[in-house]
Amino acid sequence: MISVLVLGQPYWASRIARALDGRADDMRATFVDQGSYLRLLAKPPRSERVVVVRAGYRVGATTPRGRLFDAYWSLLRRALPRAVACHYWLGTDVMDTLAEARAGTLRFAAVAAARDDLHLADAFWLASELEEVDLHASPAHVPRPYRSPETPPPLPVDFRVLTYLPGYQFAFYGGEAVMEAARRLPDVEFDVVGRLGSSARPALTNVAWHGWVTEMTERYARATVLVRIPRHDGLGATVVEGLLHGRHVIYTHEVPFVRTLRPATADALIGALEELRDAHRGGSLSLNLAGRAYALGEYDETRLSDHLAALVRART
Repeated sequence: MISVLVLGQPYWASRIARALDGRADDMRATFVDQGSYLRLLAKPPRSERVVVVRAGYRVGATTPRGRLFDAYWSLLRRALPRAVACHYWLGTDVMDTLAEARAGTLRFAAVAAARDDLHLADAFWLASELEEVDLHASPAHVPRPYRSPETPPPLPVDFRVLTYLPGYQFAFYGGEAVMEAARRLPDVEFDVVGRLGSSARPALTNVAWHGWVTEMTERYARATVLVRIPRHDGLGATVVEGLLHGRHVIYTHEVPFVRTLRPATADALIGALEELRDAHRGGSLSLNLAGRAYALGEYDETRLSDHLAALVRART
């Protein structure tokens, strides 16, 4: 029996555990919450084949929390000397690691000690970025269920933009560029989802602020193009769901059938939107069916789970 223990960022760690649990008769996965960390040290699993996964908690961090988790990780490795150690990189953890490496503050010895562990990355560009610190990761998008209509709704009559701008990371997600595009394209309607205080919302008549939206089906149906332009990202869920709805997507990372915007400046965004808007008004813009077909195959939850389980199994 392969026993997989997943620790780290609760949202992602629990998803990873659910994806792996029961993928085969001889594999069981468990999400270990922080309240169970000491209990795990005191009573480690007896299975001969154990994999311990740290999701999103990067090795070698200089923050107090990072150092504390590295210390715990060392104790856990001693308690499970034959276990396979796996590092699951999700996005911000890669960005922060590279920032510390370039600043010379990264604890390189800790990173070097983890070099021979199993490293997985949520997107292929994250795996590529990790090469900078001599870590070799296999791309493995975190399996999750995505919203996908049986038939993609037709593009709306009016050209419309959908974007996600969380209040706590407005600038990081390209909020200024999006708002500048809205100012300079007053004939284009923008729908913004994400929590953002009313005092921080620019007063633009062509921008609708929807706050946190649990059910996004209607928002995708009303959109012509999905814009997601953060400075750095794992593979964003709105990108995948935009493709599954047959929408056109503008993104800061390279994904098949997506328009890559790099650098994500206001001028570049406006140019891309104007091109799509003009095509839409001229009647030549159709559903992004090639993107939908790609997403249906590439981001199928079962396929992703099987791929992840195969990567884990290969190291046990």
